[in-house]
Amino acid sequence: MLVSSSQWHRVRVITEVAANLTLVVAVAIGVAVWLRGPKQAPPTSQIDRNRSSMENTAVGTKIDLPGVVWSAHQATLVVAISSTCHYCLESAPFYSKITRSNHDAPIVVVMPQEQSEAKAFLLEHAIAPSSTVSLALNKIQVEGTPTLFLVSSSGTVTRSWVGELSTTQQQQVLDLLNRT
Repeated sequence: MLVSSSQWHRVRVITEVAANLTLVVAVAIGVAVWLRGPKQAPPTSQIDRNRSSMENTAVGTKIDLPGVVWSAHQATLVVAISSTCHYCLESAPFYSKITRSNHDAPIVVVMPQEQSEAKAFLLEHAIAPSSTVSLALNKIQVEGTPTLFLVSSSGTVTRSWVGELSTTQQQQVLDLLNRT
């Protein structure tokens, strides 16, 4: 059975259209994955490795913050965030919740931005800490944001959380605040 040239041409055109459509779909999927990339967390093993190394370094460390008197309270929660951190932005509703919940522990927000920018960010996201400190985060041994520290009355870090917190970790923070 012989195939005429018009039939062969038709098969070739259909094949080219199908190949082009496949290529367009593949590029669209690639662009979508690329655009979502920054919001996705690194692989769990990398998060755990970073988190445990930063937590181990921070726990037991003495922290000195200008204007904060640790001995005035049994515990103080330090929330180190940045207005340029998308994890901090995504966690803003939690920070608002803990600053507005009923507990005795003060919450100190430390941000690397100037006071005016820091306070504007906090106001915009309804975060109402006991105080706000503008300070380079490496001065309190924070390598990444967000980082939360529970600091004892002696100024020693007793617990720390690094990164965007899971629901379970958020509940741990709330439970610890309610016990102080």
